[in-house]
Amino acid sequence: MNSDDLEREFAAAVDNVRQPHLDRMAALGVNSDALARCVHHDHPFGVMDAEPRRDGTYEAGAGTPHIVLPVYEGEGMVDLVAWRSDNPARWWLRTGLGWMLNANDIFNGWHCELTLHSTPLDWLQAGGNGGVVLDWSSPDIRWLRSVAAIDCDSAHLAAMVRRELSRPARMPVIRTMEARCAA
Repeated sequence: MNSDDLEREFAAAVDNVRQPHLDRMAALGVNSDALARCVHHDHPFGVMDAEPRRDGTYEAGAGTPHIVLPVYEGEGMVDLVAWRSDNPARWWLRTGLGWMLNANDIFNGWHCELTLHSTPLDWLQAGGNGGVVLDWSSPDIRWLRSVAAIDCDSAHLAAMVRRELSRPARMPVIRTMEARCAA
């Protein structure tokens, strides 16, 4: 699935947003000011049916309604993250390529400090400031080492970040390819 396909899928999800969805977001503590601050393009979130898979991704168009947020890296959208408002601590990715919600804004500006949120809902409530680690197994986690300080919204999240950043870096087998003289 390429960036254009993801953009179309997200646009369709945005078209599904109705007043009851906005009312639900407000009831969850995401007010209109917070939503306005989250806008990367025209809309901060969409709604679509999604069927979660065991591998952490989801199938679009089947299953139950989920809130959907875009995940950008570099020049385009690389993923969508889907979650249910009744369980924002559990989410699924559309392509599995997105590692952090809001990574573009964070690492393009090379902030000295970073705020991490536990869930996409927490991020929306904060007006889209900071980020959410979506895939703890991603090799891109190493980018978190480039900031001077990380503020976490919970002790549990702080412990997860500390544990991930304390793991030794994987080293490949390194060989030399020097020409050898045969005796």
